[in-house]
Amino acid sequence: MSLVQALPRKSNDRSLSTVRAMTATQMPGALSTDPHGLWAIEARRRDIGVTVSRLLAAAGVDARVWERGLSGRTAPQPRTLIKLSRALDRLSSGERPSPPPALIAAFWRAAVLVFCHETGADPDVALAPDTGTSRPMDPAWMLAARARGLAFYLTHVELQVPHTALAEACGTSKQRVHKAARTVEDRRDDPAIDALLSRAAAAVTGTQR
Repeated sequence: MSLVQALPRKSNDRSLSTVRAMTATQMPGALSTDPHGLWAIEARRRDIGVTVSRLLAAAGVDARVWERGLSGRTAPQPRTLIKLSRALDRLSSGERPSPPPALIAAFWRAAVLVFCHETGADPDVALAPDTGTSRPMDPAWMLAARARGLAFYLTHVELQVPHTALAEACGTSKQRVHKAARTVEDRRDDPAIDALLSRAAAAVTGTQR
């Protein structure tokens, strides 16, 4: 069984039923007065014809966050509004939606652990929160950074995830993901690197290459 198949699916059916009932009756008359921007996204969602459940799945946003925001009980975080807006952009353009952020992050972490095992990097260092700083004089940090970079590349390729979505899911910058992916891509001509990536892909996805 692959990692993707093994991940549990969280049901939000009850929350989504509440959201559907509410959005069918409570659309404000003046979107410009919406203090959170969520009603503007809701109006655009309706105009495009995207269901609530599809939008939330594409954005990786919990139905309860959507419900509380529309009811005015809580203000959505700016990152949440950005994720919803970008998801609508992808859905309206016909672009293939990215997997949920939780799945992207889980796939990436699994790949990091595989690469740590293969290269001898310290998993705790490799999976530590990204502080945005580099330590090129620290051999342990450099080995861990290599494992992270390989995992970024593998996740990007295997899940067909854009760099922006990958960076957001993994808590790092798009520039760091792009640089890592470009570095690995430049080394794909090395048979050892290609073999390493194939072994890691097989281990994470549960398929033979």
